[in-house]
Amino acid sequence: MNLTSKRMLQFLSLCAGAFALTATAQTVFVADNFEAEGVGFTNAAIGAAAGMYKANVWGSQSQYTNLAWEAGAGDASTIQAFEGTYANGRPITNDNAKLQALKLETEGQTLTRYVAFENINDGSTTEGIPETQPVTIPVTATEPVYVDTLMKFTPSEDDPEVTDPNIKLALFVNVNSNLVLRHKYYDVNLLPNAGYVTTNSIFTDLGEINPEQWYRLTIKMQYNTGFGAMQAWLWLDGTQLTHYNGEVDGNNIHNGPIFYTISDSQFLSQVSFQGTGYVDDLVVARDITSFAGQAGLTLTLAFDDDVLDVLVDGQPVQPSAVVESGSTLAITAVDWYQINSVTGDGITYTGTTGELEGESTGTITADGPDKTATINASQYTGSIPTGLPGAYANISADKLAAWAVASGLGEQDVMLNAADYLDNYLLNIDESIDAQLQITSIVYDPDPLGEKATITVSATDPAVDFTKLNGTLVVQTTDNLATGFGATTKYDITLTAAGEVTIEVEAIAGNFIRAYVQ
Repeated sequence: MNLTSKRMLQFLSLCAGAFALTATAQTVFVADNFEAEGVGFTNAAIGAAAGMYKANVWGSQSQYTNLAWEAGAGDASTIQAFEGTYANGRPITNDNAKLQALKLETEGQTLTRYVAFENINDGSTTEGIPETQPVTIPVTATEPVYVDTLMKFTPSEDDPEVTDPNIKLALFVNVNSNLVLRHKYYDVNLLPNAGYVTTNSIFTDLGEINPEQWYRLTIKMQYNTGFGAMQAWLWLDGTQLTHYNGEVDGNNIHNGPIFYTISDSQFLSQVSFQGTGYVDDLVVARDITSFAGQAGLTLTLAFDDDVLDVLVDGQPVQPSAVVESGSTLAITAVDWYQINSVTGDGITYTGTTGELEGESTGTITADGPDKTATINASQYTGSIPTGLPGAYANISADKLAAWAVASGLGEQDVMLNAADYLDNYLLNIDESIDAQLQITSIVYDPDPLGEKATITVSATDPAVDFTKLNGTLVVQTTDNLATGFGATTKYDITLTAAGEVTIEVEAIAGNFIRAYVQ
């Protein structure tokens, strides 16, 4: 991304979705969310070319097309679905959907967003809309300009060479995945006279920039009349950036947040992009929205307090509590329950949820007023480790949770006594019941066309219901007890009653038969 004071030239190829600013006498807000609804939705369909977004055809014979976005020949940038999430305050905080974004594929060209347009009467009905020629906006000591946007950066294979003198600032991510700012700084060591030097400042303290993650990049530019220079401040996700090449209070002390622009022009005309990546919620304005979310924005929490305890910024709350957007939630589920999700229209939650997640901490935000966040919970699903050996090392989490809750057992109790509780779990009976399987009858049929034995099995306690077993009723046979039992398919099982089952086994399967639940 690059900032310049006149029309942006093709000055560099940034594989980082890098961007630049370029600017007149008219204050113009750019607010591009690339959505197919709401303000500025013109041509914002999935797959639409970037150069057609907010383009206007006008004239008595529709003979003119003026572009808010201008793409170079071969530019393949398009509007696509918004992938991923962004939990903090966004540059645009209206109630529009957050479903689409601009995918950058500039193919070595420069994709430019003009920030202002002249007010001449050329057929347009509204002043300042992109049906006129691009102009610039002033950046003064009393009227700063912000460029505020969401971005996904792609690292650049080579550091770009920024040679256009009209560029104010250029940002990109280098091959080491570090954010880099191209700017000027005041070097007091230059001899014989101190002066401004253009440099690349690498923000290694930020760590590696994740190309799959959305970042909110905010730039403020303001003219310093005392120094006769344009100064800039940067924030990433609301954290102000500092560097050795940055000044403190403009007094030439290093390790500060103030950077000098390459061009000292007091005008801005455009924001330009080169390379690959994603852009959303691009704003050029005199001010910005809160990094934590829209100021004063609240949301309502909905949850089942029978199974969930919720803390908001460390304080317990009840269902239907109204909390500030940007608050930190600490959610704890009772034993055997998991936090499935935190959902709602316009709601974003950063905590981990899903199978076996009994605790979750994260930031909750809303993208507009009157939003409700629902904390969804259920008994465990998936597979759960038991600490037992062999086939029972991992068992069905939903079956174990249902059995334990019905038996009034906590997780720690079950895990410490897993071997003792196993039979009761398999039979799906309360842990206090001591039940065994027993054979109540054996009937032999000597039919020469198919000898078979019918065995009736029941439990010693009526609490056992063969239709609701957590385990599986298994039949094995053998002709020789010395060789042990093995699986067979020569049988049929019939549930004659909830507490009784008959097993019909073909004689050819073996002379000895056993049945058990595993």
